[in-house]
Amino acid sequence: MIATRPVQFGIIGAGRIARNAIAPAIAGAHNAELAAAASRDVERARAMSPRRAYASYDALLDDADIEAVFIATHNGLHRDLAIAALARGKHVLCEKPLACDARQCAEMVAAARQHKRLLAEAFMYRHHACMADARRLIAEGTIGELRTVEATFSFLLEKPDDVRWNAAWGGGSLLDVGCYCVNACRFFFDALPAAVTAMGRFHPEHGVDVALHGVLQFSDSRFGVISCGFDGGRRNKMIACGTHGTLTLPVGFGVNQLPVSLLFDVRGERREIQYEPADVYRAQIEQFACAVRGATPLLPAEDGWRNALVMDALLESARRGGARCVVCE
Repeated sequence: MIATRPVQFGIIGAGRIARNAIAPAIAGAHNAELAAAASRDVERARAMSPRRAYASYDALLDDADIEAVFIATHNGLHRDLAIAALARGKHVLCEKPLACDARQCAEMVAAARQHKRLLAEAFMYRHHACMADARRLIAEGTIGELRTVEATFSFLLEKPDDVRWNAAWGGGSLLDVGCYCVNACRFFFDALPAAVTAMGRFHPEHGVDVALHGVLQFSDSRFGVISCGFDGGRRNKMIACGTHGTLTLPVGFGVNQLPVSLLFDVRGERREIQYEPADVYRAQIEQFACAVRGATPLLPAEDGWRNALVMDALLESARRGGARCVVCE
């Protein structure tokens, strides 16, 4: 059998995620190579050890050898860079959130269809084996009929000049960490909520949500409950509640390179499934590279758009003081 050439990746942006997670993941992947990286500070691009370093994003996108790009810039650049990459024939794996709102996501999805290229939102936690196991066990009725999914993700953001305070660049806690919570609720219910309600606290100067707490109504008897914020201690946890018991992921979304457990409490009996530390960033790169070569992607482009539809409704509800907002697909 003829070996398949590793997918040639380019990284756009040289922030913490790109340097500490994505570049090492590509370097360690069996089916990918870091051909290039681009940053407005070319030394930061070189520090990721690509074969070629560029001082502009366009220069990387014009590199004919690049097959796929990972977009690791701030949220405000995701749409324009993704559409530019797709138009140049590149596949796109984009750091979450896919874009700042559902309209931008829809434009990106349309571009991917037009140019017949892959587009995926980079939710690394979805690539851990515990997630597929958890949904399978729920579907098998391990905790009874699924009624509620609770997801929390928060931390204290103390840097006053952090990009996540910038509304024009897609700031706010919902887009930064609450997007995980929304994604988890949709993943376990395998559906889009019909409506949402939310309350939040908004920054008096920057206007972005400092904290947001919402309820996602999937049906008359199934709900997602999310809580995210920049204003408190670290919380990172998922709980699926069924008619017979609960399934808890105590480490939440921070599953990279850590021991992970699924904890079951069913009719008073407790058990635990343990997982060895795994590099979910590398798993994400390898799965996307497989998709570039013809496999089915784990996360289709439309998944990022659907996540944005829910977040748009949550922000609208919170700005309207908790009004019920319908989620329209």
